[in-house]
Amino acid sequence: MCGGRTKPGVIMQVQSLSWLLLLGRVLFVAYFISMGMSHLFNFKEHSALLARKGVPLPRAATILTVVMMVGGGILVLIDRHGWIGSALLFGIIFPAPFFLHRFWNETDPYMRLSEFAHLMKDLSLAGAAILLLS
Repeated sequence: MCGGRTKPGVIMQVQSLSWLLLLGRVLFVAYFISMGMSHLFNFKEHSALLARKGVPLPRAATILTVVMMVGGGILVLIDRHGWIGSALLFGIIFPAPFFLHRFWNETDPYMRLSEFAHLMKDLSLAGAAILLLS
């Protein structure tokens, strides 16, 4: 403020920041909402995958995954109770790679690398969810 007036550059910076935050929320939750809906639409297949990976109660785990991914994603997207949404997303994405992406068990070099990449992606998304909590 200068002489009771706001500088135009300050307004532009605030507006740019608002758009960047919205874009960041959209990009972040797009993964969770789309994957959660994919798990819902392919419920049988996803439950079978979880069963093959040794996840306990694979049908219940699939339902929980859908609720946490879609529900948490929507809460973060609309910026309402975002801390709950972020906690839900962290709660589903942090433990998942330790059940699903056990690269250390893979013998094929490409599969080992692929599973490692998925593990790192999930841990990075978990880190982003923690950042949203702060």
